Amino acid sequence: MEIKYKALADSLRKEIASRGPLGSRKLPTEAELAHTYHVSRQTVRQALSVLLGEGMIEKRQGSGTFIAPGVFPSALSSYHIALLLPDVAGYPSQYAVGEAEAFLNEAGYSASVCSTENRTDQERKILMELQNRPVRGLLVRSVRTAFPNPNLSLYRDLAARGTSIVFLGDRYPQLQADADLDSPAQSRTGHEDFLLVSTDDFGGGRLLAHHLIERGHKKIAGIFRLDNQSSRNRYAGILHALCESGLSFDDRDFLWYDPLTVRMPDSRLLLSFIRIQLAGCTAVICEDEAIAAALIRELQKLALPVPSQISVSAFAGARSRYPSKITCAVSPNGNPWHIAAELLLANINGKPVSSIQYPWSIRTGESTGMAP
Repeated sequence: MEIKYKALADSLRKEIASRGPLGSRKLPTEAELAHTYHVSRQTVRQALSVLLGEGMIEKRQGSGTFIAPGVFPSALSSYHIALLLPDVAGYPSQYAVGEAEAFLNEAGYSASVCSTENRTDQERKILMELQNRPVRGLLVRSVRTAFPNPNLSLYRDLAARGTSIVFLGDRYPQLQADADLDSPAQSRTGHEDFLLVSTDDFGGGRLLAHHLIERGHKKIAGIFRLDNQSSRNRYAGILHALCESGLSFDDRDFLWYDPLTVRMPDSRLLLSFIRIQLAGCTAVICEDEAIAAALIRELQKLALPVPSQISVSAFAGARSRYPSKITCAVSPNGNPWHIAAELLLANINGKPVSSIQYPWSIRTGESTGMAP
């Protein structure tokens, strides 16, 4: 009669082999294996000890048991995921990205963070390198989506070679068009090659503008990034709300800045905005909370009280630095990097997935009030 732990070891070898180089690397827990194979946990430990001695598995303190990298030596890159960020040090927060990395590591994948510096040329260098060492997955914060991008063919090449790709926030418009046409963006498995985790930015701009209009504000200004399509969508939502309410707008009330040439918040630029573009307006919508907070400081220096004379609002992530002070449109999606990582792994594992879009809601703060 075959010893139980040896029989279990044979079964686990077959399971590992059946996963292949692209399958999940993490094994079930000892309790889960005991339940699945109807054996004791002692038998499970003995079987895992055999596989550990053979080099088929490895144990990671606090994480669990994984298939050893050397089991599928031809597919080491299949266990690697790259994260492309505009700024590794400060944007988005290191905590948010670190949480996503930890989640990927827990699932048995290694992750590396690359900075595009919010430059298309840097993005191209990274993608060219990945052509020579393709990765299993790619999480991308897009670069300057409001402008033409010469790197789309590189993304398509990676997708055609089996790299799962998830964009966060913005997806390049032509890749979006591909998905809409159900042509190059559909992989052989029927999954989207260019998944997107985003917010309804047009709806967010419309929602925040209506929040101000309902409080009597008829002339609304704004500060937005020039290079992001999401910022333009927010602006379009604001204009739509003004027109819906029968109010006029003036293009000159909106400040557009390029982060490659202006590091926001910039005190001199905000001061110029207050004196020239904000004149006659009773409310302003900002790209983010940091700009809104800096604008409030500049208004206070000029003895322009907030919100009795000027109402200030912004867009914000779920983790806010100013939870009670600034009225914001917020998205209830937790850590978007973690959500994007979950979507990426689901796609890698062949599960039916699709892009995710979250709505915005209003979080009222101290920075907005009735129009004077």
